[in-house]
Amino acid sequence: MSTKLIAYVTVGVVVTSAGIGVLRVQNERGPLGKLIDEAGQSVANAAASGAASLVAGFDYGNLEILARNVSAQAHVKYVTIRNQDGRVMSEAAGKDGRTAVKRFESPVVFEGQPIGTVTVDVSTETLDRALEALYWRVFVEQLGFGAILGLMVYFFTARGIVSPIRRLTATMEETVANGGSYIARDLDVGSADEIGRLVSVFNSLNKSLASYHQQLHSKIDFANEELREKNIQLGGRTRELEHALDLLSTMATTDWLTELPNRRKFDETLLQMFHQSERFSETITLVLFDLDHFKQVNDSHGHSAGDAVLRDIGTLLRLQVRKSDLPARLGGDEFGIVLYRTNAVQAELFVKDWLESVRKHAFVHEGSRLKVSISVGIAQYDASMTVPRALYHAADEALYHAKNAGRDRYSVYSEATWLPERKTS
Repeated sequence: MSTKLIAYVTVGVVVTSAGIGVLRVQNERGPLGKLIDEAGQSVANAAASGAASLVAGFDYGNLEILARNVSAQAHVKYVTIRNQDGRVMSEAAGKDGRTAVKRFESPVVFEGQPIGTVTVDVSTETLDRALEALYWRVFVEQLGFGAILGLMVYFFTARGIVSPIRRLTATMEETVANGGSYIARDLDVGSADEIGRLVSVFNSLNKSLASYHQQLHSKIDFANEELREKNIQLGGRTRELEHALDLLSTMATTDWLTELPNRRKFDETLLQMFHQSERFSETITLVLFDLDHFKQVNDSHGHSAGDAVLRDIGTLLRLQVRKSDLPARLGGDEFGIVLYRTNAVQAELFVKDWLESVRKHAFVHEGSRLKVSISVGIAQYDASMTVPRALYHAADEALYHAKNAGRDRYSVYSEATWLPERKTS
């Protein structure tokens, strides 16, 4: 804090002194600048007076001499003499050196008529050097004054303010380092000034803090106990909610009767696999099938028999497909299978086994054997199919073709021609 106090006082003094110094420099700069302006204008007027008859007589030789003589004067950097049309008749440069200049101009008058102008560039180096020296002198003076004043403040004022605060801070830091939240004892009040009153107020606040600390701990213990009970209840409800969400997610994508993915899940997966096939040139084949004369089963034996057949089909289908394939019930007695990384030839082998599994399975309801067969359509993705619907349409056409060919068989879609219908034994 003492360092900051010294810094604040010093900065304040330096800033104030700098402002005073700037005013001093400005006050001295005005007369000095005015003096240089008068001297520069005087040179320009004298050069214009001397050049009057020479410009009128187009005496270029003497104009050159005049320009050189003027440029040879102290602080003159450049002289230009022009006629009335602005054409340069003579010009001369002074001594080498790049300095800031100020330009002065005077008209060339002959017999009361202006016949040209004289321009003189005068160096402001003298003014700049004088101002720079003044700035440094003022800066050093004010810096020294600020440093002395800062030391005086430190020795005669800071000790009486900083030391008590430092002792108070050290006591608080010791308490915090020992893990306490308040000081167990009152601090000594050494004076009746502002610092003494500060210590007295601190002692009062410390007593209140100790009382609040005890009350707070009691409330925290009570709240922790309630929180533990609430956490136990919340954990049970969270598990119930997670189970309910899992159930909802399953219901949203699963057919309740066959426990196969439903049409929604089928469409989403087909779209994803279709785009993967487009992007990575991976083969997919779509298989569609439905039950032959399924309406007769419902009409003859009731819908419970039809539901039993659909459940058996779902069970057989889950056993038949691979983990990478997607079997789904699309609605009614229509089913679909997306065979990933499978071409039409491989799909035929799969369908043959699938047909045999259906034929060999005993579909029984209430002691009666049910006759069940399926018709299957197969379509492999190709580049002409730009959307998943095109692949679905191709497989549906193949399924329709298999039904027309006598059912209980499969048909493979070909864009050019239909492959011969085949009925497996």
